[in-house]
Amino acid sequence: MTSEELATFIERRRRFVEAIGDGLAVVPAAPETLRNNDVSHPFRQHSDFYFLTGFDEPDAVAVFNPAHAKERYVLFVRPRDRELEVWTGHRAGVEGAVASYGADAAYPIEQLDIKLREYAIERSTLVYRLGNAVFDPRVIRLVADLRHARARGFPAPTRIEDPGPLVHELRLRRSPAELARQRRACQISRDAHIEAMRYARPGLHEYQVQAAVEFVFRSQGSPRDAYPSIIASGPNACILHYVDNRRRMEDGDLLLIDAGCEYGYHAADITRTFPVNGRFSAPQRAIYEVVLEAQLAAIAAAKPGARYEVVHDAARRVLTEGLVELKLLPRGVDESLAMHHYREFFMHGTGHWLGMDVHDVGDYRVMRQWRALEPGMVFTVEPGLYIDPERESATFHLREYGEDEMWERRLRLGVAAARKLEDEEKAKAQSITHPIPKEFRGIGVRIEDDVLVTPDGLDVLTAGTPKSIDDVERTCAEAPRLPR
Repeated sequence: MTSEELATFIERRRRFVEAIGDGLAVVPAAPETLRNNDVSHPFRQHSDFYFLTGFDEPDAVAVFNPAHAKERYVLFVRPRDRELEVWTGHRAGVEGAVASYGADAAYPIEQLDIKLREYAIERSTLVYRLGNAVFDPRVIRLVADLRHARARGFPAPTRIEDPGPLVHELRLRRSPAELARQRRACQISRDAHIEAMRYARPGLHEYQVQAAVEFVFRSQGSPRDAYPSIIASGPNACILHYVDNRRRMEDGDLLLIDAGCEYGYHAADITRTFPVNGRFSAPQRAIYEVVLEAQLAAIAAAKPGARYEVVHDAARRVLTEGLVELKLLPRGVDESLAMHHYREFFMHGTGHWLGMDVHDVGDYRVMRQWRALEPGMVFTVEPGLYIDPERESATFHLREYGEDEMWERRLRLGVAAARKLEDEEKAKAQSITHPIPKEFRGIGVRIEDDVLVTPDGLDVLTAGTPKSIDDVERTCAEAPRLPR
C-alpha cells in the first residue's frame, strides 16, 4: 500500500471513529469459503471492511476503540505461517498489519475473544452490524458474558448499534481517487461491450460472447466481474437476471448484455441491446427507440439538487407514452401512469447506487423524503421494456394507486400479506384484457449507463459505449478484434 493510499484509509477511519463517539466498533472481514475439499471459492473482501482498512485478506477483524489510550485501531489477522504461505500465498501477519496498513496494534485472530472482552468492559455501546451468520454468535456471546460484569458494577455494553448507516453515508460520495478507479472500471467495461457488438453473430452461443466480454475485462487489468454477466439473446432478454448464457443465437435475435467489471474495488454496470445480425427489425427498432428516449430523458432530469425520484418519473413517463403509441396499453398516458399499467412491461426501477458494490449502499430516502442528488454520487440509469414471448394478451386492472403507498404497505405488513391485500383490491376493480401485438412478443431491451453527479450537472462515466441505433449498427458491422 502506497503512502497516498494509506492516507486515504486513515482519513476514512478518522471520519468513522468521529461518528461512533466512545463506542467500540467491531467490523469483520469476509471469511474464506470452502468450495470443495481443499479448494476455496475466489475470495473477495467485504466492501465495508475494505473501505475502512484496505486489508485484502480473509478471516480478519478490525476493532475501533476511540477512547482507548493507545489501541484505537486494531487489526486481528492470520499470523505468518511459512508452511501455509507456500500453498496459499503471502500473509501480512501481525507485523504487516501495523507496518503496512496503519493499525495502532495487531494481534493473531485467535486472540480476538480475549481482547474484545478487555476492550468492551469499559464501553456502553457495541457498534456492530448484525446479520453476519458466521460472526453474530461471537458477538451475542460476548454481550451475554459481560452481563455479569455489569452486575458487579463494571461498565459494559448495554446496546448494539448498527454502523452500516455511518459507513454507507461515507461510501455514497466518491473522492477523486475513488472516481479514478470507477472511471477505469467503466472504460474497461465500455471496451468489452464494443467488442461484444463486433464479435456476436448468428450461430454463436451466448457463452462465446460472454468469453469475449470477460476476456476484455481480464486483459485490461480487471481482477473480477462486478456481477455475473447477463448474455441474453432472443426471448432470454425478457428474463431480468438471466445468467445461464447457453442458448445458440439465431438470425433476427436481439442480444441484451448486462455486464461490468470491477477495478480497484469499484464496479461498472453497463447494459446494451443490439441485433445479432447487425440490423434492427422494424418492431425491434420501435421498442429500442422508446427505451433510448426514456433513458436520455432520465439522464437529463438528474441534476445536482434534484430528488432521486425524478429519474424514475422521467423514464416511466416516456416509456408509457411509447407503449400507448405502440398500442401495448389500453388507456391513455395519464391513466396508464396512475394505474401503473406500464409495470406489465417495465417492472423494475430506473437505477441504483453504484460504487464498491454493483448495487451499492446508501439510503435512497432520508426522513421518508427522496434524497437530493449531490456531487460525488454515482448511480445507474437503466430503463427497459420486456415483452413476454408467450403472452398473447395482458390483463390491466382499472385501479389507481401510489407506488409509495404500495412499498410502505409491503414494508409494514410483509410482502406476502401486502400482496394478498393487493390481489383482493384487484379482484374488486374492473379490468381490461388487451391483446399484445405479435410482432413485439419476445423483444427485451434495456439500456444502462453509469452517471456521476458533478457540481455543474452530470458526467456519463460510460459514454462512448454505442447506444444510438446508427452507432450500434455501425459497431456491429466492424470486424472483431478477437478470433471467433
